[in-house]
Amino acid sequence: MRVMNKGNYLGLVNVCKLPGMSSHSVVSRLRRIANMQRIGHTGTLDPSACGVMLICLGAATRLVDYIDTSVKSYRAEITLGVTTDCCDAEGVVTAECDAGHLTPADITAVMLPFTGDIRQTPPAQSAVWINGVRAYNLVRQGIEVEMPERAVTVHDYTLARFTPGAHPRLLVDITCSSGTFIRSLARDLGVALGVGGTLTFLCRTRVGDCLLRDAITTDELDEAAKAGELGRYISEPDAALTAIPALTLPESDVNYIYGVTLPNDAEPGLYRIYLSGIFRGLGRITDGILKPVVNLRR
Repeated sequence: MRVMNKGNYLGLVNVCKLPGMSSHSVVSRLRRIANMQRIGHTGTLDPSACGVMLICLGAATRLVDYIDTSVKSYRAEITLGVTTDCCDAEGVVTAECDAGHLTPADITAVMLPFTGDIRQTPPAQSAVWINGVRAYNLVRQGIEVEMPERAVTVHDYTLARFTPGAHPRLLVDITCSSGTFIRSLARDLGVALGVGGTLTFLCRTRVGDCLLRDAITTDELDEAAKAGELGRYISEPDAALTAIPALTLPESDVNYIYGVTLPNDAEPGLYRIYLSGIFRGLGRITDGILKPVVNLRR
């Protein structure tokens, strides 16, 4: 973590978002706590959801799009036999049936096709942009929204616990690509089983290498700031970028912003760039030339 001066931090905060808080309210509170405006988050969580929410401070906000591509993990509860208009427990029940005949074997067999590279349709009541407007705003205006399908990757979809009943409850663990809607997975699993399904609990447990066990609430951050210890909870901005390969340059290449010619065997692609062991941003190698994509001036 680097502190440039009072109220001007550079780095990441692994926040534990609590249920009932909107993603916007988390950012707003961090602005007050850190006494700075340049703050952004790396992936929205619905107000009813909880768990890991990475907050970028200062110039690290330029890394938001790259951090948001990190693999994410969730623990979720899906209730079968119940369908709602927004695919979670906050919505209005639109259909209900007895799903008590289902067994764990029935469910795991149907879960398998939802792993790997799949296509899914986001819920209409979501933050997806439709012609420059959030889909949920169109729904609130009574406008019928046709949501476009998207390609996502589900690396793991595992049944952790099964609670039988007329409306069986499934505790599932999911690891997936950014952009995956867990509400859609719940809805589509219920459809595949012929009984409907809705998401009744969601906790994000991981974003890249940032884990829930290391996350801190906004109340705890507020107390730390009052004690002058906020910096303890701010990580270096590359903490959530470890999936991107690293490239160390000699100090003589400090001005690589103008382009650096590398050996012919340099693999093309995106890299984390380090000068004298300090993370300087992201660069891309094309035809043996390295040029910056994100340049963090220190």
